[in-house]
Amino acid sequence: MAVKVWDNHLFFTEVLARVAEGHSVRIRASGRSMMPFIRDGKDELILAQMQEKPLVGHILLVRMDDGRYIIHRVVKVDAETITLRGDGNPYGYETVKHTQVLARVTGIVRGGKFIREGSWQWNAFDLLWTSNPFMRRVFLFIYKRLFLKR
Repeated sequence: MAVKVWDNHLFFTEVLARVAEGHSVRIRASGRSMMPFIRDGKDELILAQMQEKPLVGHILLVRMDDGRYIIHRVVKVDAETITLRGDGNPYGYETVKHTQVLARVTGIVRGGKFIREGSWQWNAFDLLWTSNPFMRRVFLFIYKRLFLKR
């Protein structure tokens, strides 16, 4: 299969046009900021329109002020801002305005199997991974040592 490389802005412009039409769009994950829940280059993400107000635990596609596109999990929602953090980030947070939210991840395709938002796998990971900051750092340390050797 041939691989086509697109400029990020051009790529997401096309993806978001389809999402705005009401379609779900499947894209390959790129980056390690959401590991181990979303795996770089292996998992595919299903993006869809935001049908409701963002909630803690949702995984969102947002456009940052500097033009970067990121997909991270919601950890706090205020009237004017949303605080996000990548599952693979033990310390870092991003704060965005509600208007910067572009789409929501509603599923992950891993090895041909579909993990739907709200399924037991999704909810178990969300509950166990994000609830304890100390354990997150410990598990990330172990995960990186065991599975991300180069």
